[in-house]
Amino acid sequence: MYITKLTFSCLFSGNSTPPKSLMQVPGLLQEYKGCLATRKFDEAEKINKEINDFITNEINTTGWELRSFADDLLYEARRFEESIPVYFAAASLFKKIGDLDMMSYCVGGYVVGWLYHVWRGMHAANKRMIERDVTMKDVVKRHVIPLMRDIKNQMLEVTSESEEYKCRFMSQVLRSIAMSEELVGDDVAANKAREESRVWEGRWRELEEESESSEVEEEPGPCLMQ
Repeated sequence: MYITKLTFSCLFSGNSTPPKSLMQVPGLLQEYKGCLATRKFDEAEKINKEINDFITNEINTTGWELRSFADDLLYEARRFEESIPVYFAAASLFKKIGDLDMMSYCVGGYVVGWLYHVWRGMHAANKRMIERDVTMKDVVKRHVIPLMRDIKNQMLEVTSESEEYKCRFMSQVLRSIAMSEELVGDDVAANKAREESRVWEGRWRELEEESESSEVEEEPGPCLMQ
């Protein structure tokens, strides 16, 4: 598939306003949404990669711009599907500057998006909406959670000056993954992710205590007046 410099016109509705730099992004979102709706997840993954490669390599934007746009799509327009590749591209840009906090935030965006759909499904008054939520469950299980794990693996590749900092956000990401696995009914995967999260958290707490102890030891004593 060749990239053409069209626009994300399918996104520009409701209250979502893209940064100017995103106006050059190829218009692949309709095709991407169609793949999710028909559960063609291999094709959706390819399109997500193409969008990600173009955004991160061909246009002048930042992780902060993309994160803000993805938040608008999710919270204001409630367009979960469109926010998926935008959050993923934002995480890729945050990786380049080693911002583990914001990479973790992008993974959390997926969880919030899925919760929106669960809530709407539980309160849906018509069969069509309920069926859509069943589809979204499959989307999250077979497409979104693998993307979350992809970002987690990218975080492992980031060189951080603080191991404590890295352990903290790895723990957070794994909790988000565990929550998502639990929501789609995979208790085995949820428990495994939760246990991994505890390991990272345990290491984080150890480093935190070591850091605090070191600070206490280095604190100068009272000055003795002669």
